[in-house]
Amino acid sequence: MIFIHRTFLYRTLRMFLSLLAALSLLACDASQLLPPDARLPDGSTYSGDTSEGLFHGEGVQRFASGMIYRGQFHEGYWHGKGELESPAGWRYAGEFQQGLMAGQGVWQDDENRYEGAFKDDDFNGQGRYEVNGSVYEAEFADGMPVKGKHITDYGTYEGEFLDWYYHGEGSYFYSDAPEGAESISGAWEYGEFVDADESAPVDTPAPLTEKILAEDLQRLNDQIGSLEAERPGVADAYFLAVGGDGSESVFMRDIQVAKAGLQAQFDVENRAIMLLNHRDYETYPLATRPSIATALQALDGQMNPEEDLLFIHLVSHGGRDGQLLLQQPGIELPNLSPEDFAEMLESLNARRKVLVISACYSGHWLNQLKDSDTLILTSARDDRTSFGCGDDSEMTWFTKALYQSIGLSLDDPDAMSEQINGQVRAWEEEIGMEEGSWSYPQFHLGADLRQWLQQGITP
Repeated sequence: MIFIHRTFLYRTLRMFLSLLAALSLLACDASQLLPPDARLPDGSTYSGDTSEGLFHGEGVQRFASGMIYRGQFHEGYWHGKGELESPAGWRYAGEFQQGLMAGQGVWQDDENRYEGAFKDDDFNGQGRYEVNGSVYEAEFADGMPVKGKHITDYGTYEGEFLDWYYHGEGSYFYSDAPEGAESISGAWEYGEFVDADESAPVDTPAPLTEKILAEDLQRLNDQIGSLEAERPGVADAYFLAVGGDGSESVFMRDIQVAKAGLQAQFDVENRAIMLLNHRDYETYPLATRPSIATALQALDGQMNPEEDLLFIHLVSHGGRDGQLLLQQPGIELPNLSPEDFAEMLESLNARRKVLVISACYSGHWLNQLKDSDTLILTSARDDRTSFGCGDDSEMTWFTKALYQSIGLSLDDPDAMSEQINGQVRAWEEEIGMEEGSWSYPQFHLGADLRQWLQQGITP
């Protein structure tokens, strides 16, 4: 039996690669109309060619974190050939498509080097990966070898892989072995060679995705189990926070600020469920469509629909069609659309809701979800981006305005909305942003909820 133990730095590598998704320096969408040499909201700058106000041609983007991109742009995105340097010590030179590493390129740091095909910021296709003195010449999928060679000083494995283990059909050729024992061929399972008469190893390690999902269910159940019941005669608030994009830490900070802002008015410490996609997946349960639906049902089960308020804070990158990005490094997740969320709310008994969406193009959510018992606050119009969602940001601008600079006030939501819009506009004008790029936060207050709020709610 031969056990091949792998201790690669791939997880760290993938974390760095996922940061590249933050092409949107001042917003979730890079294609903003800005003058050349613009200083963006997070302090980063662009210098280079523009066309009709978009980054287009040759240029340089310098991030506040120290990351630098030099190369070609197309309609606001890194597109074509370019070079990306990180203050963490790694560098990529190669092809980009719409802000992502895609095509042929070279990624390297002091210990690792990959040369070959990229797609969606990951090794995808044929390539050569060197790490700690060993070499993979293989077909890669989602950053991991699938089939090919692993070459070390001790020998060469040629065959199939799973989660970096030799797994499937393959052969191992020893570099220095007695005659007649130069190689072994056959079936491998998680790094072990399995003879025809042997069964699979008892303690085969589960792939990382299975481990994450198994542990995640328990994290969600723990939060649900800790929920406190509503108090008769008291207007309690029950809180759901969703941070959608796990490639950037700004969304963790965002939902924590939102909870603290609501806690200042309501006792939500044990009446809240926090869902988050993040590189440190053990902090909160993952934000997936099933977990969001489960969390809503759990909160609804504790509420008195005649007395209590369901408060929801959603934050992520947003698409032009209004969908919120749900992205967890290493796991494929479908995005969350306003239509998806409306269906989740339909089955609830909860009547009165406050819905905050901090994302580009979030005005789509107001159009889909407004009713007489709902207050909706969105960070942008349905055709505009919002700001502060880069990894260098402390939190999104809209969240900062709502929970800190202005402060959450359900006693006079009209005045609160006006003040929030004024604060965001002031920040936009402060950096010299032209009117064509303003975000235009949106506001809706249903008539029945307005009347209930005017009666005064006493937490």
